[in-house]
Amino acid sequence: MNHPKTVAVVGGGRLSKQFLPEIIKSNYVIGVDRGAYWLITNGITPNIAIGDFDSVSLKELDEIKKRVHTIKKYPSKKNATDMELAIEYAIKFKPKEVVIYGAIGTRLDHTLVAVQLLEKLLNVGIPGSIHDEYNDVYLVDQITLPKDPHKRYLSLLPVTKQAVVTITGCAYNAADLILHRGKTLGVSNEIREKTATIEVHSGKALVIQSRD
Repeated sequence: MNHPKTVAVVGGGRLSKQFLPEIIKSNYVIGVDRGAYWLITNGITPNIAIGDFDSVSLKELDEIKKRVHTIKKYPSKKNATDMELAIEYAIKFKPKEVVIYGAIGTRLDHTLVAVQLLEKLLNVGIPGSIHDEYNDVYLVDQITLPKDPHKRYLSLLPVTKQAVVTITGCAYNAADLILHRGKTLGVSNEIREKTATIEVHSGKALVIQSRD
């Protein structure tokens, strides 16, 4: 498939069946390691499975091989995580959006690097986001988000030394606000209007919609 509108990348971290309808609507689905098996067990056959598959049993790997037409299997000793390999594969399609599920889990190192991989997408002009039951994470130049009663808080965290942002539709609005990395000024805002708009004028900042 050339230039799919939306690519869903499904890792093996914390996953919820509530996202299955969104994943099904995606134009192309990449199962990453155990994420491929989770998709299969929930009725979705990914277009491709990518990884070293060290998080699945031999029986589960056999099931992946039976169900998934295209598999890219890598050695466990490599210079990139399975998620990075999947993101690089998604970029080749030049999609309009990449949405990542199962990137947040018990391993903090994998979670942090998955968040950092959003910058790889932004650098090539592809909006990217990470979703789980508790957090929606974006790294974009501009975004409009609806008020979500289940995810009350909206935080902006600069990933560069500083970021200049404009915030509207929130409890704390600001124009050309300077956020500094290592300071907490942008944490725990709330959307008060039907939507909130975040514009990043310079630097780069994570936009996180979250719940307790």
